[in-house]
Amino acid sequence: MVELKLFIYYASWLIFPLIVWSISKKYLIVSLFSLLFIYARFIEPQFLLVHHYKINTGFQAKYALIGDLHLGIYNDASILKKAVEKIEQLDVDALLIAGDFIYEPNPNKLKNLFAPLQHLSIPIYAVLGNHDCVGSGASIRKELEAVLAELGVILLTNKAIELESVTLLGLGSRWANEDRVALLDNYSKEDNLVVLTHNPDTALDFQPNHTPDLTLTGHTHGGQIRIPYLYQKVIPVEGVVPWDKGLSHYKNGQVFITSGIGSIGLPLRFLIPPTVDVLKLY
Repeated sequence: MVELKLFIYYASWLIFPLIVWSISKKYLIVSLFSLLFIYARFIEPQFLLVHHYKINTGFQAKYALIGDLHLGIYNDASILKKAVEKIEQLDVDALLIAGDFIYEPNPNKLKNLFAPLQHLSIPIYAVLGNHDCVGSGASIRKELEAVLAELGVILLTNKAIELESVTLLGLGSRWANEDRVALLDNYSKEDNLVVLTHNPDTALDFQPNHTPDLTLTGHTHGGQIRIPYLYQKVIPVEGVVPWDKGLSHYKNGQVFITSGIGSIGLPLRFLIPPTVDVLKLY
């Protein structure tokens, strides 16, 4: 499977001779689709946008949120380095990472892949995602956790931490059956609770007595290849669209979904560039 993905990754360079041929033959439709492919494969994935949001929670904090880095066969440390450089210029209290650190990486290169994180001067809190906990990720989970700890990342797998006026609760990966939603029974509205987890579907299990002020997630990539209407059919969540990116108002609180940085399946992004989200809570 890895070999097939690498073949797709490198064989995509053949699009350049294809477009030269199609232009020479005046095959305009082939040329158009080739240009769109070049944009989605080689241009948009190199972007890194910063989006700012103001979210009413009743208390003040400011965080940078990223997710779905998927460092490995499609992305190396360069995109994380770019993100760290941008985040370092932001006036935020901490960086929150909503899981899916890896995508079939060489386990011997984990420290090099995530080394840029050690250069941040703000705290980093994170949870793991399905690609970190199930499938091929399960076999190197311990190594990943050790590398992240060495680089100063605080993993909150079903753990909470007090951050000034905020309680940050991390829930484990849903696909690994580790998202212990029952932990929310321990908190009330007065706790200024922010939940960090990977999959937005975790919020579907929140009970009426669960009152997080905000739940932060990733997992969807915003569709990754955001062809109108079609992308809605492939996002791997049970929640309804717009359960794909940005802020949604759910019956048991607000859910914010970051559209992520990396890619899986195909090394493409279309109409949903890699993003750092800056969340100002008030």
